[in-house]
Amino acid sequence: MVNIKSAFPRFFIILPIRQETETAMTRLYTEKLPVRCVDLGAESTLPLLGDVTPGQTPRRSDLPESDGLFLNYRFVKSAFPYRAQDNYTRTFVRDTLDAVVLENELLRAAFVPTMGGKLWSLFDKKAGKELLFNNPVLRPAYLATRNAWCSGGVEWNCGIVGHSPFTCAPLFTATLTGPDGEPILRMYEYERIRGVVYQMDFSLPEGSPVLYARMRVVNPSFRDTAMYWWSNIAVPEVPGARVVVSSDSAYTTAPDGTVIRVPIPLRDGRDVTYPERNPVSVDYFFRPKTHRRYTCQLSPEGYGLFEASTARLKGRKIFVWGQGPGGKKWQEYLSGEGNPGRYCEIQCGLANSQYECLPMPPATAWEWLEVYGPLQADPAAVHGPWDEAQAEVERRMDALCTPEALESRLERTRPWALKPAETLLLAGSGWGALENRRRAAENLAPMCGHLDFGAPGQVQQPWISLLETGSMGDHPADTAPGSWMRQAEWTDLLEQAAAGPDRENWYTLLELGCTYLARPDLLRAERYLTRSLQAAQTPWGEAAMAELIRMQGDGAGAAARMARAANLAPDDGNLAKRAARMLKDAGEDSALLTFTESRPAAVAELPRLRLYRAFALARLDRIEEAEALLCRDGVWLEVPDIKEGEISLSDLWYHIQEVRAARTGKAFDRSRVAPPHALDFRMFAAE
Repeated sequence: MVNIKSAFPRFFIILPIRQETETAMTRLYTEKLPVRCVDLGAESTLPLLGDVTPGQTPRRSDLPESDGLFLNYRFVKSAFPYRAQDNYTRTFVRDTLDAVVLENELLRAAFVPTMGGKLWSLFDKKAGKELLFNNPVLRPAYLATRNAWCSGGVEWNCGIVGHSPFTCAPLFTATLTGPDGEPILRMYEYERIRGVVYQMDFSLPEGSPVLYARMRVVNPSFRDTAMYWWSNIAVPEVPGARVVVSSDSAYTTAPDGTVIRVPIPLRDGRDVTYPERNPVSVDYFFRPKTHRRYTCQLSPEGYGLFEASTARLKGRKIFVWGQGPGGKKWQEYLSGEGNPGRYCEIQCGLANSQYECLPMPPATAWEWLEVYGPLQADPAAVHGPWDEAQAEVERRMDALCTPEALESRLERTRPWALKPAETLLLAGSGWGALENRRRAAENLAPMCGHLDFGAPGQVQQPWISLLETGSMGDHPADTAPGSWMRQAEWTDLLEQAAAGPDRENWYTLLELGCTYLARPDLLRAERYLTRSLQAAQTPWGEAAMAELIRMQGDGAGAAARMARAANLAPDDGNLAKRAARMLKDAGEDSALLTFTESRPAAVAELPRLRLYRAFALARLDRIEEAEALLCRDGVWLEVPDIKEGEISLSDLWYHIQEVRAARTGKAFDRSRVAPPHALDFRMFAAE
């Protein structure tokens, strides 16, 4: 078993070399993929309180009540208690990526356990073709709930709307023997926001033309929770390819963000089932019209990847980046120089759309089966009338796996899904082990007794102390808290400690204050944060108080308070980035300039600080200095954690051009001038 504590936060974990299990023609082994990788870096020193999680923004609806969507159901404001993964760079540090491979005579499936179990590659050996968008690099940007996300492959998302908290984190990875003697790859974790366990069992039996993914999500608590699952499948954007799905309408958003329903395949005279015909970035969530659950993208020759599932996984989706400069730039940015990275996503989920979570009862398990494989269909039918394309795809799929066969396999493999693994290849986090220890203290059975969650690690020790002694113990005031909690049972224990032995413990009081900020319960948060700062003035307490002030609507006051926090720990880049962002958003340009100038050199050179300093200079009409920061020695500024939808780089460039034009009395029209390609992340702009 690999010791995750010794390898994280270095991010790359060395799996056993060529450990191999073989039954007949199916093999399971480890391998190093030729993928250039950056280092994810250490997690942030700050709790995730500052920004709404991508995808969590509430949606207005223009749908009839008969549609019955669970829009905005129990959304959360952030990915708290997880910490952000926002300290990566754009520099490659190694040329290989550790993978676990399942292979039979027809398919080769390579998984990356350290990246949320992502299915990085699915190769059709018979046709000699890759079925997924196989990214040649691992270089993230800010598109996920904890910031870091990379494109390509099949990503498994459990818990809250958006990309999983584990999308760039290790999962428990184990092997066992399946019901027919084939090797099984199992990956699992405990997700702390929803308080659920999710388990994925992958198999590729001898002679099987499809990869089986048997999914299981368990709510082990005595209260209901909100559940979300989407499998995001990146496929190459093949010219002339078509996405086929059992649907005649789809949910999407109007320009003002309202959820609407539109006809499929034609919308405003354009066949949107051809990814390249969508001019700008867009999502279409297909409304199912039959019991068939599938989607596929097929080339002009009728070949491509298909995905199908049992009935529980009812949602299907297509996402495209569009043909505009921003969409092209994003894909290139995620894939590296010299690789355009053109892809689209065909997805499947529990709900009809990604604007929803579903109510999941207590003490409940939801299970379903997904299959992935190549499909060859008649191109004339695939690219003909919509109903003929659907009929042709369904006929071809029936030769590989009927809906009835999938439901039968799901039922037949249930005993196997509850079987303990035989070999543990990689350990995940210690939070499942901690939760089992808490349950044992209440005389409750462990979660999913067939899953080995190992033992709690160092980051869980304050919580073990709280559980066993009623106190979180002493912690140095110059060291950031290493973990947070939002679960009600732990909040109760924190409350008891704060009323007893930890009544003057800055650490415990800060933990409580941030827990209530995340809910948000601002009155309780202010009470505990004030007590924490009275016990000890810490950068972390000041930062949390700044977030409270921001939530109360005082942007300038919040920015000044965050700058104070950063001044208490001047070498902390996370505090500096947050303070600079808040000063910029508050329009405090002079204060922002003073703040960035006072940072240590290593912090001042962080791309985010260079960007915000350039904004301050530009808005103070010092555009030559701003431009020198934006383009240094002929190289445009790269911001590694550029956020999906963020257009700050192009906005800054436009502002500089407008000021320059105004100085000479010339007119400048943004709509008639495109920014440099390196700065253009505008997803709304058409080609």
